[in-house]
Amino acid sequence: MTYYAHTRESGQWQTVKEHLLGTAEKAKSFSIPALKESAYLVGLLHDLGKYSDDFQRRLKDASVRVDHSTYGAQEIFKKYDGNLLSKIFAYAVAGHHSGLPDLGNKGENADESALLARMKKACPSAESWRGEIELNDEAAVEELCNFAGGGFGPDSYEFLIRYLFSCLTDADSLDTENFCTGKERLACDVDWNKYKTPLDKVFASFNAVTELQKERTALQKQAMSNIGKDCGIYLLDMPTGSGKTLCSLDLAIERAAKTGKKRIIYVIPYTTIIEQTADEFGKILSDLPILEHHSNFDFDEDVAEEFGAWNALKADGDDCKISDIMKQRAENWDAPFVITTNVQFFESVYSNKRSKLRKLHNMADSVIVFDEMHTLPIKYFAPCMKAIEQLTTRYNSEAIFLTATMPDFVGLSKKYLSKDIKMLDLVPDKSGYRVFDKCSFEYLGQADVASMIDGAKSTLVVCNRKLDAEAMYSKCAVAEKYCLSTYLTPDDRKTIINEIRSSLARGDKPVVFSTSLIEAGVDLDFECVYRELAGIDNILQTAGRCNRNGARSKEESKVYIYSGQPPKSREIGDKASTTKGAISRYGANGLMSPECIKEYFDIFYEASKDGMKGKDMDDAYRIDFASIAEDFHLIDSMRFGVVIPDAEIDGILTRDKIPFEARRKLQRRSASVTFYELKALIGEGVIECKENGLYVLTEPGRYDRNKGLRVKEEGGQGIMW
Repeated sequence: MTYYAHTRESGQWQTVKEHLLGTAEKAKSFSIPALKESAYLVGLLHDLGKYSDDFQRRLKDASVRVDHSTYGAQEIFKKYDGNLLSKIFAYAVAGHHSGLPDLGNKGENADESALLARMKKACPSAESWRGEIELNDEAAVEELCNFAGGGFGPDSYEFLIRYLFSCLTDADSLDTENFCTGKERLACDVDWNKYKTPLDKVFASFNAVTELQKERTALQKQAMSNIGKDCGIYLLDMPTGSGKTLCSLDLAIERAAKTGKKRIIYVIPYTTIIEQTADEFGKILSDLPILEHHSNFDFDEDVAEEFGAWNALKADGDDCKISDIMKQRAENWDAPFVITTNVQFFESVYSNKRSKLRKLHNMADSVIVFDEMHTLPIKYFAPCMKAIEQLTTRYNSEAIFLTATMPDFVGLSKKYLSKDIKMLDLVPDKSGYRVFDKCSFEYLGQADVASMIDGAKSTLVVCNRKLDAEAMYSKCAVAEKYCLSTYLTPDDRKTIINEIRSSLARGDKPVVFSTSLIEAGVDLDFECVYRELAGIDNILQTAGRCNRNGARSKEESKVYIYSGQPPKSREIGDKASTTKGAISRYGANGLMSPECIKEYFDIFYEASKDGMKGKDMDDAYRIDFASIAEDFHLIDSMRFGVVIPDAEIDGILTRDKIPFEARRKLQRRSASVTFYELKALIGEGVIECKENGLYVLTEPGRYDRNKGLRVKEEGGQGIMW
């Protein structure tokens, strides 16, 4: 008898043997050298249950439900008496459709979804696999024993399962996709050496006339002189205005070229600067494919279920319809250069779903740049750092921590990570930082800032909340004023920023009200800046937009710090309180001193230490993946795109099915809202869900090209990172 795994819409069939061997080979090719046999084994095990007669009947009658995922997990679990190593394989195989499960207890009912319960489940006989498949599991087990040697603790165990699950699910998805479409995806190999020349030309074109420009060049050269040293984590601590973003790109390409890394991943705190970062890098690296992975249109099952906007796909489905495959497909980051967000990166690591975890294996063998690394939410600090530790110590990746205000990551790593993790400061000589102290600071306390502005100077006002920025914009009486927030679409934001830039170049005196989105990746220079009380890092980032190139004196370049409404986010409130204490000890003009910055982070992290540790487990090797994913769900940090219809995209919105590529165009015409704001808009009936994860505004009057989408303020803590 011939056993089949999938059927095409055209009527062609793929055998189980073909699918298992194809998946195993792909999983092996995805893996780091030390785990290739293990990845190959999970590829062979994952669909052994399709050798059952019940499953073969299911292919002809879609109404028949068959759990084919559990059988292969049971085979390896029973052979090794359920020991720790067998659980590694069993977790990945059992969850390859429905997601990595909790471990559960031995006494659980066999109908439960936990791993130990499923190991007792009665599965249809599928013994025919033995005549077609040779597992060679001994080689995989020996390999795992070697890999687990030396300091292989619970964190390593958990990450290993996630990694093998990622190799398996991506291989499974791609093998099925290849069969259904008849096409193999093209490899994205890259020679990093060819991109060093265009970068050298960019740096050579920069002026080095003023003291600030000369020091900027000196800092960049100092970092480059140290990047040749091998290390797991590099620390790039450079002041705002020192050109650290381009410098980090240069360093990442240098490391990728030297070590032969497959890709560079650039992880940033804000969705708002993905496009502009990609545009900036794309101009320099003109023929390098750059993947911008936005989270705004990501299909999130939990969120969609909350809104009642999702027709659930079968968890163990095997219909080979291209439309179904595209519904389940998530980007796997198989690109040489990826730009993404903290939320997307770390939720992918700690998810238990195949749609997110399938990209994890492509985080290995990479150079990963974490821009503004200190912005990680306190609650998730330790788990995020542990993920980076695993990638850099066991999975052949390197990380660059990039920030203008660097916490003591070496000290923090000793508290929360392995004590032997290596970190290298790329700019050990910080004596030149004084040149970037080009503004004078003053703390105003409570102040009505909007009424203080008379338009005599170009002015930037940065608020903690979007609604406050909009309210001050509306109140301010000056003629030339602008409002920037994520309530605007990226296209409209870009238009406004270009208008501001042109106005400043003419010597006009624009007044700009903005949220913190202007603190990163927006190169503008104002004579005067107001910043609502927040963390020192936020204040110094905003100050970087005042006298940016040092063309004016420090005395005439003022940064005013004012107190506004109490923040709803506890973390923002704690940072603001810590900053206020620093002002009382060092004075407003002392905020830029290394001593003040170090003390600020030491106090803040010490006060937050109980919330930084992550979840403790009674049994260190009891990994409850579904529970961990639920706890790690950064719902307060999630952003959702609401498409603002216009003539340019109306044709796309009328399609029954919107292609993946077209969604990229819609992204640029989408305002960004929080989970709570999206929920409120749905409740008002002013947006509709056209497809899974795609929300469209139905009342054009709710959007203003100068101020953006009008939303009602709702509860919940919005943390922008």
